[in-house]
Amino acid sequence: MFVSRTFLFLCSVLFLFQCVTSPIKNTPLKEENHILSWDKRETEAIKILTDLIRIKSVRGNEKQVAEYIRSIFEREGIKTKLISEPGFPDRVNLIAELEPSVPSSEKGLILGNHLDVVEADPKEWVEDPFAGNIKEGRIHGRGALDCKGLIAMQIVSFLELKRSVVPLKRKIMFLSMADEESGSERGARFLLKSHPELFKGYGYMLNEGSFGTKDVAIPGSTIFNIQYSEKGNLWLNVRAKGDQGHGSTPSQNYPSLRLLKFLTEVLEYDTDIRISEETQGFFYQLGNISSFPKSFILKNSNIPVLRRLLYGPIRGSRQLSAITKNTKAVSGLKTEEGKGHNVLSSLAEAKLDVRLLPGFDPLEYLKEIQKIAEKYEVEVEPASTVSSDKSKLDSILFQTIAAVATHKIPGSVAAPFISPGKTDNAYFRQIGMECYGLIPVLLNEKELTMLHAKNESISLENLKLGTQIIFEILYQMN
Repeated sequence: MFVSRTFLFLCSVLFLFQCVTSPIKNTPLKEENHILSWDKRETEAIKILTDLIRIKSVRGNEKQVAEYIRSIFEREGIKTKLISEPGFPDRVNLIAELEPSVPSSEKGLILGNHLDVVEADPKEWVEDPFAGNIKEGRIHGRGALDCKGLIAMQIVSFLELKRSVVPLKRKIMFLSMADEESGSERGARFLLKSHPELFKGYGYMLNEGSFGTKDVAIPGSTIFNIQYSEKGNLWLNVRAKGDQGHGSTPSQNYPSLRLLKFLTEVLEYDTDIRISEETQGFFYQLGNISSFPKSFILKNSNIPVLRRLLYGPIRGSRQLSAITKNTKAVSGLKTEEGKGHNVLSSLAEAKLDVRLLPGFDPLEYLKEIQKIAEKYEVEVEPASTVSSDKSKLDSILFQTIAAVATHKIPGSVAAPFISPGKTDNAYFRQIGMECYGLIPVLLNEKELTMLHAKNESISLENLKLGTQIIFEILYQMN
């Protein structure tokens, strides 16, 4: 009796809500006549990646990396262009193209990546971050995952597309961009503003933005998380001013204290979990690899009574929290008290990194934060604002990425993913391009923590897997 009543209750609940359906369609693939011969190209891919890691392009020096890539392409008869913003000769962007076999109206596809990497302190690393050492089946070094590993995969796939003489029905661009790690001012944003003609006829981009995961979201799961949407950015500079004072006789209103109180309230503001339309497809796909009743809950996350059952697991996961919450992080603190402990500084400053879900306007959200700031006599100014963005889930590229990846790894699933961080995809979506982010490797929880952290590395097996998947995507799109 209890089971039947429960079943009837669930049926009545489902009747009131539109069911979520799988975003992944059954996309037919061409016969794999042109699979990349990995035995032939393994040494090439490894050498390219180790060479790239050895070029120290920490937030700059992209020119040297671009010239290295150009030398590879020119040996294969592929012409390249190096483009930089006037006044920034070392912040170079590289473009190479393969033209369709016959004139075509099909929109072109861009393989996007970036040439710069973030800082790495050799004293904190087991292996030299700029030596490209190979040890225990892994290539170690800054950029191995983000994103020189992707560059190596794309180079070999791009070359193999030309070498194998696959008839092309759409043009293919290899696009390496500068300055992604610091806001894309000299890279994607410069190119789109000053050279929009370069992208005429292109409609798709495959870039970074996410990874495949193994045993991360669900034990035993293999998931290719395909970025199709990104949260918005609201970067803020915060200042509290006042008179310098003595630490032994503090007032109730000195700058550092006001800043601390403000930051505390902002971090506690708007902490609700939101499973929006953009994340329902992701949870649905998790339901496909879960057992009942968890599968039922995940597939119907749009129903409030079921959605609340996911809140516990979401709160326990940094990754799930990031895609279902508006997050705030204190990314910098600074005062001018000098070296002593007995001076209350007249100026206290902070940086806030706010990431917003789709549907939230960064400037409107800023107004809410400024209301909190008024209570503590704190100044808040925006350093950068970028709205959230997304591409279609029913596009041929998204569905092809999903089909190729899951065909390569039986038992895996593909899931649409909203990225907590910004990539160059955001700027190309603004001109109407359908952009998707996936470095097609399978990372475990430990490997995910290597991003922008110490001891970054990639397994040789993942380098192989990623190259084969990217090449197959190019083949299937032509």
